[in-house]
Amino acid sequence: MKLIRLTYLFAALAFSTLLLSCDKEPVGPEGPDPLGPGDYMSFTEFRALYPGSGDYTIPTGTKRIRGVVISNNMNEASGVYRLQDESGAGIYLYTLLGSPVYQLGDVLDIIPSGGGKFTLYNGDLELMSVPIANISKVSGAIAITPRVATIADIIANRNNWSSTLVKINNVTSITQASSNSTGVTYTITDATGSLSMFVRNASGITVNTAGTSVTGYISIYLTSTQIGIRSAADIQ
Repeated sequence: MKLIRLTYLFAALAFSTLLLSCDKEPVGPEGPDPLGPGDYMSFTEFRALYPGSGDYTIPTGTKRIRGVVISNNMNEASGVYRLQDESGAGIYLYTLLGSPVYQLGDVLDIIPSGGGKFTLYNGDLELMSVPIANISKVSGAIAITPRVATIADIIANRNNWSSTLVKINNVTSITQASSNSTGVTYTITDATGSLSMFVRNASGITVNTAGTSVTGYISIYLTSTQIGIRSAADIQ
């Protein structure tokens, strides 16, 4: 009789243990699933949303975009950043007043909808009005190799290459064209043509006018094609 009672007792204990284990939450990572490549739109695809004129509000549900800051904030107007991604395209980002200051090499994750819009600012395609909360600095790095091009190539492709890194070899001259209280404008020339380079006084960048190679990012100002440098090391 005692043996039967012990058998029932062990069976009851085993059943209770099974019930308790079924009530436990599964063990695993907490929080939302990490974002993958399919959660992002490339800059090439994102720029293609713009219809070509006027202001264009980024549609609700547009995928995130992500890129690396390729500009030196001290050599740009306040709140202006140039970003590039792996697709080879760039974005001219104008942030809202009160936004963090982003540094060269920072990787930004951006939700462009919810207020963001495209506009042509002096001929350059600009992303503006993105809520501060929709821009996040994230870990990691994006390696960008400057596109090697002549000045003629840059001018011909400026609408597609704006806000991307280029390298101009075989520069024949770098000359000062004008200056004002904000900075100095230089003219960069190679065998195929010329373009402008504006260097802000606040950047502290010393321009080597004897250089024969210039690396920087392309920008547009009305009918002028320009190149912006990040540091003195961009001129070799």
